[in-house]
Amino acid sequence: MARRRSSGITSLGFSQDQGCFTCCLTSGLRVYNVDPLVEKAHYSKEELGEVSLCEMVFRTNWLLVVRARRPCCLLLLDDQRRAFSAEVTFKSPIRALRARKDKVAVVLSCSVQVLSLPSLQRVALLRTPPAAPAARPLCALASDPNALQILAAPAHRKGSLQLLDVSRAVKGAQSSSPAVVSCHQSEVACLSVAASGCRLATASRRGTIIRLWDTTTKQMLHELRRGSDYADVYCISFNGDASLVCCVSDKGTLHVWATRGSARHLCCAAAPPHRALCALSDDRTAVVICEDGTFHKFTFSAEGNCHRNDFEYFLQVGDDDEFLH
Repeated sequence: MARRRSSGITSLGFSQDQGCFTCCLTSGLRVYNVDPLVEKAHYSKEELGEVSLCEMVFRTNWLLVVRARRPCCLLLLDDQRRAFSAEVTFKSPIRALRARKDKVAVVLSCSVQVLSLPSLQRVALLRTPPAAPAARPLCALASDPNALQILAAPAHRKGSLQLLDVSRAVKGAQSSSPAVVSCHQSEVACLSVAASGCRLATASRRGTIIRLWDTTTKQMLHELRRGSDYADVYCISFNGDASLVCCVSDKGTLHVWATRGSARHLCCAAAPPHRALCALSDDRTAVVICEDGTFHKFTFSAEGNCHRNDFEYFLQVGDDDEFLH
């Protein structure tokens, strides 16, 4: 989620374990811990300038950064040294970043390039349909280091996605062709891949249902009803073992489903209608971070009870000099 906003926020992003999030600003960069909500790193505009994108590499000292004045350049920031250790420049602006411990997927206007970490050498290339400048960048990368390394991105056929196992990639090329999955009749608007790479979740521009897919068989497992009115689904997120999935949309609601066996809707809670990201920090807690700088924590039960038990303006949370270890 990246764009300039009145709050000064240009983009937000959760870490791979969903226990932290980054906040890119016209005035620099901040990194927060989710539970408890604590600011863990703070870079001023004088240090970094305006930051448009940032992707954590789990809870390591590496931060992948794109600055507004150099939108085609990816920088690897060592937070321990507070210095850049590597960079790579592309021919078009970087639209999104998705990382795992050993690789980062860089979303460009007509491709997704996969780079090794920390060398930033290209190991795979996935061609994608040309994207309009204002279109939401779509890409997901499985993050579990011991499981399938599935990369999902738009295919050239409307409503379809291509899946590539980047563990099979060799330097500068790919050793196998991506599989194509027909997910929706209309264009895909939002997607997520489980950490293990075994599950894929998708929503179309209609936004009325979330579909769950098995990435190995390419078969649909479940249709999860979000609502009957069309909606812009901002974010879909799995928990660690893909037994739960949640989403937020412009309808101002957070939905959570259980996905094992016979999938069922667990809860629906009121969330701000602002553009937002959601995450499942554990099996009974969902977190929503919003473009207006607000933080919302919800707890829910298997019986369907749900309530918001924390609310903060995270931009007002104080500094903490100790970074994540």
